[in-house]
Amino acid sequence: MKDIVNVILWAALIQGLFLAMLYIFSKKNKSFANFILGMFLISLLFEAFTTILPFDNIGNYSINGYFTLPEVKAFIPIFFLHFVLEKIGSSYKYKLFLKVNYIIASLITAIVLVNLYLFVFNSSSILKTVGDKALENFHLVFQCYAFCLAICTFVISIKETLRYRKLVRNEYSDYKMLQINWLWQLIFMLLPASILWGMELLTVLVTGRGWGDFVLITWGFVALFLYFLSYQAYKHQNLFEKFPESVLANKNGDSKDGEIHKCSVNNSNRIIALMIEKQSFLNQDLTINIFAMEIEMSPRLVSSCVNKNLGFHFNEWVNNFRVEKAIEIIKSDIKNQLSIEGIGSDSGFKSRSAMYAAFQKKTGHSPGYYRNK
Repeated sequence: MKDIVNVILWAALIQGLFLAMLYIFSKKNKSFANFILGMFLISLLFEAFTTILPFDNIGNYSINGYFTLPEVKAFIPIFFLHFVLEKIGSSYKYKLFLKVNYIIASLITAIVLVNLYLFVFNSSSILKTVGDKALENFHLVFQCYAFCLAICTFVISIKETLRYRKLVRNEYSDYKMLQINWLWQLIFMLLPASILWGMELLTVLVTGRGWGDFVLITWGFVALFLYFLSYQAYKHQNLFEKFPESVLANKNGDSKDGEIHKCSVNNSNRIIALMIEKQSFLNQDLTINIFAMEIEMSPRLVSSCVNKNLGFHFNEWVNNFRVEKAIEIIKSDIKNQLSIEGIGSDSGFKSRSAMYAAFQKKTGHSPGYYRNK
């Protein structure tokens, strides 16, 4: 069983290495988020390689000890958090947090340079210099720090992804921007490995001993994560888009003529009438800010009226108009000369997947159902 796990793990690590190189050096999908994801994979792979290496020495240099190889555990959660924040446009809010932890992780990693210096010039090591107990305690503190950083990463990732989903529902009309289940899955795929890591750390703190071969179970979950990430990278060609900031979050200068608190029925009816009159929903890149400028209202007033009086989020409300327009086009296309993609584009949908998702949400059927009917 152990041999099978090792084969699967090594296969996943090699695949993960190719994936990391693709993310870092690919010109087609070049972006900062792409680079960060590649660095996350590199740090994850390095930690895995050093954990399961079948040898303990490189020449006369022992690698089977604390800080004999670079410790990159702290980089794993910080790179992952940075990637998630870049994807949802929130990294600016955690700039100081990221910077401080990058510095700490870099300093910890640089300790191996001290060990190499002692080995080359003094035929010694950190272990011989500071003693076994002191080095072991310092390493344990570092492990606790890295694990706490992983917990913070998990909490912040969930919090900011929820914030992003709320932003899109209230301010953007592109239904595809709400299709972020892959990001949720990416976050939660690391949870089992993090739990096992925490349990092992607790065991070490209580008993002074690790789990031995059970470490392979943790890395087995990591292998599954790498396979999943490879699949998502293939499935989501636009994985590395960066999303804009919130307009509604800016409270300065968004109230026009004192309308901010006047979410009346008349205002709501006017918003509906102007949406239909101007056919604003046909704009594939429509946002609440663009629409508000078109009808000369404040974005906050539009959002409040749509949410409270009409009972929808802005995203769903706009896409309902698009669905109705698409059904109208389908019914008029008696000879079925138009493609589904063409109908979707003429109705304001930015992509086929966004169109299908909106149809399922509003009608429970696909566009093809109405064409056949």
